[in-house]
Amino acid sequence: MSEHLKLSFIGIATWWILLLPFDYTLFDWFFKLIQKPFLSLLKSMDEELIFETDTYGTYVLIALSLLLGVLSSPIIHWLCSKWKLNSNELLKTLLASILFFFLFKYGWDKITKTQFYMPEPNTLYTPFGKLSKDIAYWSLVGSSYSYTFALGFIEILAAILFFFKRTQFLASLLAIAIFGQIVLINFSFDISVKLLAGSLLVFSIVYSSCFYQNWRAIFGFSATPVLEKNSRSHQAIKYLFTGLVILESIIPTLISKNINDDQFPRLAHHGAYKVIGNREIKHLFIHRNNYLILQSWNDELKDYKLDTHHSNQYITLDGQLSCKWNNNQLIIQNDTFALKKVPFKTLPLLQESFHTFSDEFH
Repeated sequence: MSEHLKLSFIGIATWWILLLPFDYTLFDWFFKLIQKPFLSLLKSMDEELIFETDTYGTYVLIALSLLLGVLSSPIIHWLCSKWKLNSNELLKTLLASILFFFLFKYGWDKITKTQFYMPEPNTLYTPFGKLSKDIAYWSLVGSSYSYTFALGFIEILAAILFFFKRTQFLASLLAIAIFGQIVLINFSFDISVKLLAGSLLVFSIVYSSCFYQNWRAIFGFSATPVLEKNSRSHQAIKYLFTGLVILESIIPTLISKNINDDQFPRLAHHGAYKVIGNREIKHLFIHRNNYLILQSWNDELKDYKLDTHHSNQYITLDGQLSCKWNNNQLIIQNDTFALKKVPFKTLPLLQESFHTFSDEFH
């Protein structure tokens, strides 16, 4: 890779992480402070812009990071000359830091089941053919604790390999495989994390390309990979950064005490209910995010935001519906219907079954 290209990638990766809309725990204030003038400028040009994952506004921000990154390359070259920094090592350090953060963060979220969570009752009772591809995929993965845990473990393992110089090339190959698979899933199931996953795949490939000697050795050419020893200051920064990333990832878990989201307490009356005696409504669902959802007999769903301050009665914010839990009643305006709780956790999808032999299926 040419020197100019390396400097451009350093600038692009720096601006990318600074401008990426992402919710942090410890450093949200810092990134929001940097992003504020750029968001204000773009909003003044188009007030309809939304800066969420895979929105047009986010694509504009990432395009801006590409432009600013290329324009910043002369400044980066000057800084490297002044501080006697090796551009190849600087690029590797920057990309490794970004990849380490996202691998550890999302790996931890998978292990604690806060990314791929157990499907909500309304999803479980929606006919499979009526689910969108992204919700169907999310629900299937979220239904298996062992699979989700394994995915998280692999991502955290890849992150740890970035920490040690001897395993960084292996980490780059594992990162390419991980983000390549995520990109394939996002495009195949139309999941709206395409831009983030695609960027991380590109960063993984660029990072791996920095190990020129290792690639030569793989293809049978004579090569002498060099492991440069880090200075004490570099080591200190690396340990500090690693500690901050771990804190950034686990603090939400420590605050919420949610080590396994499948077992985490929901609302007192969370679940699925059969509505007795109503010709239009088949099921009522209480969603964990304070929503009441009605399912009609033709499987159409309608949701209402709930006031759940009173444990013996939930009322929708518009006042149209209320649930009295003392005698399990649904009140729609002046009509009252009985509710019968459905044990949704006994559904086959939520069972951790395993069959060594398939004889019973034949």
